[in-house]
Amino acid sequence: MGECSTQPLLTVIIPVYKAVENLGPCLESILSQGVQALQVVLIVDGSPDESGLLCDEWAKKDGRIQVIHQPNRGASAARNAGLAAAKGRYITFVDADDRLLPGLYARALPALEENGLYLFGVEFSDGTVPWPLESARYESLSQLAPQLEKLVVDTGTLAVLYNKIYPARLLQGRRFDERLAINEDLELNLRVLADPALEAIQVDGTPGYWYQAEAPGSLSRRMRTDLLEAEEATRPAYRAFLQAAGLDEAGQQRLLAARRTNVCTAQYGLLTGPGKVAFGRRLALLRQIWADKPARAQLRKRAQTDSNRLMALPYRVCFALNSPALLAVFCQLKGLREPST
Repeated sequence: MGECSTQPLLTVIIPVYKAVENLGPCLESILSQGVQALQVVLIVDGSPDESGLLCDEWAKKDGRIQVIHQPNRGASAARNAGLAAAKGRYITFVDADDRLLPGLYARALPALEENGLYLFGVEFSDGTVPWPLESARYESLSQLAPQLEKLVVDTGTLAVLYNKIYPARLLQGRRFDERLAINEDLELNLRVLADPALEAIQVDGTPGYWYQAEAPGSLSRRMRTDLLEAEEATRPAYRAFLQAAGLDEAGQQRLLAARRTNVCTAQYGLLTGPGKVAFGRRLALLRQIWADKPARAQLRKRAQTDSNRLMALPYRVCFALNSPALLAVFCQLKGLREPST
């Protein structure tokens, strides 16, 4: 196959960690898109398996592939290494567990603009294709203002990386915050979207990406206790994004509060589900969630309307007594009965 040109049209950045099983299908889906002016940057992030050897083998077979080996520093550091190596006029990100759907680049490349963001649909591995936007060209971020709650709070449409193709100039000088273990993708996207140089957002509702929703290490399979801290850390970027979209102070406050409530309910779901957490940490987080009145009201209603009345009884009691401490004790005792992993 042809070697990547010195100035490729598109750079694809892929962090690689424990990806032996899925990397082959992922790369095949990218290389078969029919783009010769392509640079695929694989960043092997200290993977303990044979992912690094597999990446090197692929690079020998296709000159469009470049491999970077580095000690394990996390996805943000891997993507930052990819950004430093990127030569394409446009940049996109793919996770090694996922793959592209046929025809994405054939649709996207003719529509790419030097200062425009290309946003495309996603198909999840469970067969669902949730997509909140119609295919259209939005001339500015402000045109999306009426839908921002849906796009940022209710869904991750504007937050995630994998459903976008970026002009390289909008990422120039920008890097992922390696201090963030979560929401680093949201933080970067908010800064890109708030950039005055962004001239348009081209939306293609056709699914172009297949996302492995239950990949090992995904949020749904991990006990995270840092969601509230991540929301606080990214709040300044979120406010600047809302200002750039033209929202007044009241509108900004409403969406800031809506996001906080959404994160509180997500953190509550993790704290009350499977997984062991130190009691003090669990209690402190539940108290923070309790302090968000809309979140507390939503969660109380959920407990009251749960069809499994017996299972929901302890939660209803805790809300009736207005006691996050009692809920923390109950969850801690429940966790003691869970098998060790």
